[in-house]
Amino acid sequence: MGIVGSVAFIRWATLGGGTLGLAFGLLLSAVLLMWVGYMLPRARMILVSVGFFTLMSGIFASYSNWLPQVRGEVPKAEAAGTSKKAEDMTAQELADKGEMIIFGEMGTLHGQGKGQCPLCHGFKKGDVSERAPNLAGIPQRAAERIKDARYSKPDSIQTEAFSGSGRATTAFEYIAESHSCPNCFIVAGFGVKGSNDRESPMPAIHKPPIQLTIDELIAVDTWLFVREGEEAPPVADLRAAYEKFIPAADRAEPAKEAAAPAGGPGPVIATGADTPDQIIAKMACGACHTIPTTGNKFGAIGPVLIEKTSAAKRIASAEYKARVKAGKAHATTPKEYIIESIMNPSAFIVPAFVNKGNPDVSMMPPDFAKKFTYEAVEKMADFLLSIDESAAAKDGIKVDKDGRKAS
Repeated sequence: MGIVGSVAFIRWATLGGGTLGLAFGLLLSAVLLMWVGYMLPRARMILVSVGFFTLMSGIFASYSNWLPQVRGEVPKAEAAGTSKKAEDMTAQELADKGEMIIFGEMGTLHGQGKGQCPLCHGFKKGDVSERAPNLAGIPQRAAERIKDARYSKPDSIQTEAFSGSGRATTAFEYIAESHSCPNCFIVAGFGVKGSNDRESPMPAIHKPPIQLTIDELIAVDTWLFVREGEEAPPVADLRAAYEKFIPAADRAEPAKEAAAPAGGPGPVIATGADTPDQIIAKMACGACHTIPTTGNKFGAIGPVLIEKTSAAKRIASAEYKARVKAGKAHATTPKEYIIESIMNPSAFIVPAFVNKGNPDVSMMPPDFAKKFTYEAVEKMADFLLSIDESAAAKDGIKVDKDGRKAS
């Protein structure tokens, strides 16, 4: 092929031959440049050098063309208002939705979804759950619980979800009651410390900060049955159960839908523009912690957050110093300690809240480092450092020496 023919072929290959043509065009250009350089001794070094780099580009282009080609398409945005009601979904669709609410992802049985359930509950048979019952096999156990003498003659701080609601008479009503009135029956050994199993540490999950709607609760309950290989109760029965235990004024409203951005909504992020109360609500801190001076006064799973009193003591403790020596914890000031506790909760776990089954891993969500901007976590630290034991006392909150809310 003459030079003119080679140039014509290269022009076709690079402009009209697609990615494969471009690769061949580069390779042919490299050969042509090195051949011309060989024929012209005075320009040989320049032409051969350019030819070599062109050859390498052609090789890389050929290799990338050989790799499987994947084209990313922009997902279609879901039209506003297309979310189905529970009655319009199959049992499997509801179960899938329930799994996402519990875990935030499918097929893992770990993680944290909107419901925050795995913070306390285990879901695999044999898992040790120290803070709340393991929910593997709950449909069968629920049927047994309503026959328990402790259930029929409760000695808990609350015996009905609201005056006149009555008690559960079926397994699925028991599950609905447990979600909407955790204090109505406390499984032995899982009450608030010091309450003699008369008070539950679990928040009512139809109320803030978790605030699941009845349709979301139906989805969760459907998953609890389907994952056991059982037929889920009809949606109408599940809805009636929740309406039995949740008065109309307390029922969470579904969020108003807007057209979703391509790729779906992003994760909830706490930013510096948020107030401390908004951060607490976004991150559902009150589901586990009691936080004086705010409306979050019922969390009993984690320490009471009186960091003006507690943070300095924790840093000075022998347990914290041991974590520093082991290279796990690094805070030297109360503010650094709070930020570390949020961003890396397993760096140090308050001794009274160590999970004996997995002592090196905090029950607190591990992904807050991805959900807080630095300005937000700094604002939260400053806010928590403004709360001390006297502020808790003014709110009627007693705190024991271990950081627990005292009954």
